[in-house]
Amino acid sequence: MIRYLRHEQIDKTKWDACITASADNMVYALSWFLDVVAPGWQAFIEEQEGAYVTVMPLPGTLKMSFPYLSQPYHTHQLGVFTTARSREGVREQMLELTIKRYKFIHSYRFNRSDTACLEQLQDKYELVGRYTRYLKLDKPYPELYKAYTRDRKMNLKRARRANLRMFESDDIEPLIQHFKKHIEHKVVGGVSEHTYQLLRDLYQVMKERGVAQLIYTTAGGEVNAGCLFFKYNNVISYAFNSADSEGRVANGRTLVLDEVIRQHAGTDYTLDFESPMIEQIEHFYASFGAHRVKYFALRHNALPLYVKIIRNIRMKVYRTFFASGVAEEV
Repeated sequence: MIRYLRHEQIDKTKWDACITASADNMVYALSWFLDVVAPGWQAFIEEQEGAYVTVMPLPGTLKMSFPYLSQPYHTHQLGVFTTARSREGVREQMLELTIKRYKFIHSYRFNRSDTACLEQLQDKYELVGRYTRYLKLDKPYPELYKAYTRDRKMNLKRARRANLRMFESDDIEPLIQHFKKHIEHKVVGGVSEHTYQLLRDLYQVMKERGVAQLIYTTAGGEVNAGCLFFKYNNVISYAFNSADSEGRVANGRTLVLDEVIRQHAGTDYTLDFESPMIEQIEHFYASFGAHRVKYFALRHNALPLYVKIIRNIRMKVYRTFFASGVAEEV
């Protein structure tokens, strides 16, 4: 039987045990990660003999008095996490319950183990196919380097000739301030201070647990690029980055990504670029030899007609007067 549990009803020990035992054991679904990015999160849970065997995190809120579900910031994928004891058909059952509970769902993203099941349900639900880029690091570095495109190899050589200083740090603030100064104005809709504080809080937790890696490049003592990675369960997630015009010309992020690939070459790690659906950025990640991996995002709008009309008017006004920026990685 599947139960809906409020946040205070969830046994975090059982929850994390289920995530750890699941096929897609990812950091985003662990209770301590969700506590930071979505305080008060709820869940659908299948329990057998006192153990959680299937779980689905629900970072739901109320907006205009209607139940609303969306993907938290800095959280690439969630979805249904199954184990060997999960009942057949549990993914579709949880999906159906989600549609019934939430009047509005904005791009709730499922993990890749859900993909095969969701492929069969596209006619029934508003499921949108999305892609990220994965690079398996199980080969020696020279073999991984051979898979770089010709342009990426040339840009890596330019980065090395630029005499950039590359170093690891445990201070997230330069990256945040750099993003504010050089990137924020390009982000459609802007970035709230709450989102930055969320990143600070999340980085602190990840750092304490030893699963964060932060690398900067500088020229003349000034930061020109920074990259934040999360490392968990043999996956390196490219979580957040920033580069100014000098950093882009000098290929600072190319230098950092190549260094991470070099550090973990010949291991069981996979680098997840967390690629957005932006052609230019996806092309950049593909140039390292990364391949496409499909997953799905769920949309749903069962709001009353008058609310839909109000929302559509607001969106048209926003697009007319404010949506002039270029989307960047956030």
